[in-house]
Amino acid sequence: MIHFLLDASLILVLFLFVVQSVRLRRRDRHFQVLADSIERQEKMATMGKLLAGIAHELKTPLGAISCSLDTVKRALGKMDEAMEGIGNSPLDAGAAEGLARAMKAKKIVQDNEPIVDQALTRTGQLVRQLRLVGRGDHDDPVPVDINELIEGSLILMTHELKQDVTMDLQLGDVPSVDGWPGPLGQVFLNLILNAQQAIEGPGRISVFSGVEGGQVVVKVSDNGPGLPEGCLENLFSPGWTTKSEEEGTGLGLFISRRIVERHGGKIEAGNNESGGAVFVVTLPPSSKGAPEAGA
Repeated sequence: MIHFLLDASLILVLFLFVVQSVRLRRRDRHFQVLADSIERQEKMATMGKLLAGIAHELKTPLGAISCSLDTVKRALGKMDEAMEGIGNSPLDAGAAEGLARAMKAKKIVQDNEPIVDQALTRTGQLVRQLRLVGRGDHDDPVPVDINELIEGSLILMTHELKQDVTMDLQLGDVPSVDGWPGPLGQVFLNLILNAQQAIEGPGRISVFSGVEGGQVVVKVSDNGPGLPEGCLENLFSPGWTTKSEEEGTGLGLFISRRIVERHGGKIEAGNNESGGAVFVVTLPPSSKGAPEAGA
């Protein structure tokens, strides 16, 4: 009897030891995921500060280039007037040839004006988005233009978009939302990037914004294979991912949900009837009116 009790006690101790070991391993994995998430957020906060500094430094030379371009345009206008006057006067062969070369050079400069204008506009948009990304969520929330964040996300990830993936933007007239531009922009950037990674070969990504039930709604969908069956329970859990280690860490959707919930909203996922996945972000409209200029 004593031996039986000793054996039973030993088995019970071993059982409890195994259970406790499993619990400790699970806890360690959970803490590791949280630590990785915190480290990732810290890195992103640091990167945000760097991006904001870079954007600030770029703003001055871009302003100088823009002012110089305006000066060149005015100078070209005066050159037009001068050349027109010269052309109406009698000229010898040498002077006429020199005038023709000057007009040809002027035309080359004028033909490049739209290219420079477009480059300056695009760079200015990029700098503005870098400033928005650099703004963290530690300041007071401000009215945020959702459509601007979506368009800015596309600007930032232009180099990431596959050439055979087309973008279908359906941005409606939506009110601003109260929040932080940097983190919210991170959500849309992540959803669009996920949609692209889900597509193999040619495809389409659709981004819709509108108002439904008094709430601001953003839908990001793709025509990829869709979400795997039974994944919705774990989709927003930290560390869960269907991607390879090179493509994802399993923290993007987890962090995105936290950001959206911090803004008083929700994020949901599912599959389209026509195929592909769709993510829906719902946010309450701002109580402060239109977005601040230059926010």
